[in-house]
Amino acid sequence: MTKRRQRILRKTLAILSLFLVFFVGHETYGLTLHNKSYFSGWTLAGLISILTAYSIRKKISVLPIGTATSWLQFHVYLGLLSGLVFAIHIDWGIPTGWFEMLLGAMFSSLFLSGVVGYYLDRHLPPLLTRRGEEVIFERIPGFMAELRRSAEDISIKCATETGSSTLSEHYIAHLAPFFAQPNKLLSHLRGSNRGFANTLRELDNMDRYLNDAERKFASQLRELATKKDDLDYQYALQITLKGWLLFHVPLAYSTILLTLLHVVLAYAFGGGI
Repeated sequence: MTKRRQRILRKTLAILSLFLVFFVGHETYGLTLHNKSYFSGWTLAGLISILTAYSIRKKISVLPIGTATSWLQFHVYLGLLSGLVFAIHIDWGIPTGWFEMLLGAMFSSLFLSGVVGYYLDRHLPPLLTRRGEEVIFERIPGFMAELRRSAEDISIKCATETGSSTLSEHYIAHLAPFFAQPNKLLSHLRGSNRGFANTLRELDNMDRYLNDAERKFASQLRELATKKDDLDYQYALQITLKGWLLFHVPLAYSTILLTLLHVVLAYAFGGGI
């Protein structure tokens, strides 16, 4: 067994042990004729608060309170534990009442988005280095603008020097939209390059209508288009990683606010949380 699998096994056993402790405490609390939902509810509220602290930890990374990797792993495993506690809290059923259903839907969305985010965080970063060097996300629009200007200059220069508008007309009709904005985001996420292959095929099919001078400009356009597609690839993967956080983090804070309101209502009307 590799060291990585050993670490995963140890952490999994640790989470299962914590769940066993919670379950025993939960059932024991019920034997004292108390409402067990108080126990599971407060446990779940505590877990959600600890999990939300991860986003705060990332903002104060200068403090010596553990590495970001350790916090992420802690966050993931506690997130899984919170899902089990939530299932017990609602008695493995569907919450009743509109507010409880809203809170249940909110937590379920938070949990599922966390699972999706964990997959994306594990799967996408290694892919960023498969096509050249990773580009800083904030600089991608600037690089795209530079490529677009260069492509426009080549198109104009070709028409001026060769006296033929074949390449420039093809650029306006087919390549200008390609250079104008990120393209084929879903295709890049799926690992498919079919869309860009069609773009290159159209450029290759035009070769028969070009003379030798025009072919030199067409070759330059092809090189720029390839660089643009590489940037599209970087953009697709990085915007997905950032977009997931823009959904997950606000959802976490919204869940905390609803949880606090749920606590108030639960005690006000004499039920468990």
